[in-house]
Amino acid sequence: MAEFLQNSETRAQVFRSLLDAMLAGSGTVELVRRQQRWLDDSTPTDLVQVVDAAVADNIAFEQLKPAVAKLINLMHTALLRHRHTPAADDLFFAALMAENEGLSRILTRGKFLAAAVNSGGLNSETIQQLSEFSSELSALEIHLCKKENILFPCFEKLYPEYRCVRLMWDIHDDIRQGLRQLNLLLDEAETAGGVPVFEDRGSENLVKLNKVLGKLYFDLNTNLFREEHALFPVMAPLLSTAVNHELFEEALGLGWAFANEAAVAALTGAQRQQKTASEILTTQGSQERPAAAFSERTGNLPHPVLSALLKTIHIDMTWVDEYDKVRWFSDSPKRIFPRSPAIIGRDVRNCHPGSSVDRVVSILEAFRNGRKDHEDFWLNMGPRFIHIEYFALRDGDGKYLGTLEVSEDLSHKRSLQGEKRLAD
Repeated sequence: MAEFLQNSETRAQVFRSLLDAMLAGSGTVELVRRQQRWLDDSTPTDLVQVVDAAVADNIAFEQLKPAVAKLINLMHTALLRHRHTPAADDLFFAALMAENEGLSRILTRGKFLAAAVNSGGLNSETIQQLSEFSSELSALEIHLCKKENILFPCFEKLYPEYRCVRLMWDIHDDIRQGLRQLNLLLDEAETAGGVPVFEDRGSENLVKLNKVLGKLYFDLNTNLFREEHALFPVMAPLLSTAVNHELFEEALGLGWAFANEAAVAALTGAQRQQKTASEILTTQGSQERPAAAFSERTGNLPHPVLSALLKTIHIDMTWVDEYDKVRWFSDSPKRIFPRSPAIIGRDVRNCHPGSSVDRVVSILEAFRNGRKDHEDFWLNMGPRFIHIEYFALRDGDGKYLGTLEVSEDLSHKRSLQGEKRLAD
């Protein structure tokens, strides 16, 4: 029996049949009973690989997410045995799990608040507490950005069946949407003084608030469980200590979400005790790199000047080559959208959530075929107004060289009035 259970091809077929049954939504009880031995022996690899295959088959995420959730529920007891436990030198995943511990503490406090809402409706004090709860949760964006810009690209390079991260990214966006909806509902309540909108336990607004909170809790806990019981256990063994510390060093630049100061100090202190591979490479590169300059008819830019220029201007730029691979991005200290060196060489399709991939691909194809040379979008990020432009790059003969993405925060410029002259 043990040898039979270890047959990877058979395992893949069994778990795919289970997922297909969850997708179909019928005839699952008997199938689950027959495959219980596999469920009892299920591992993070089984989950990652069956989701990868489903994503590769282009199953719509709105169908796939509830089906995968049901499958994980069946695998839950077995997956609990595989929760990732960071080793002493596993700084990167230890940091992510420290953030998860902080998130769990906030969610535990929020449960009591949600229970109070259900039992007695809302008053101004409860609305204020919910607003503080939502504000605390906003720090989760740091954690999600680390995964999307540092962890996911590395996983794609190291693990052939990496597509589960596309589904996880879609859950990230569900969480973001849930936080936006929660804030909108709370803003409405505060505008109305708190009582008229939510005082009745059966009111439409209170029902909506409970639904948003319930979905948000589900998505947050879903994401947390899949990190610690599937993604981290599969990915951590793939990393050498040097690469692990490189990823941790990159993550430091994005800050910390929820982790307490003691945990941060302990991890940072451990990281400082050794010279990372990236530091070694940087030192070697600075010694060996020949002087370079950008030269055009309009003048020359020595390498140090070009580097300083790109780091100083408050515009995000990313170049995707003619093969749709990310090859370069600017490193402004006030970047709008986080970027990590891990994305270099990454297919641009994997750099966007599933909801926007088709749109990105259509723009690139229009540029490649010469049907368009420019596209732009604009959006609100809280109080910030962000303008995003895509430019087709072509040489003197019109050959397509790739696409340049340029993003700028126009909030301040939109607020300007009157004049301010150099002579003033």
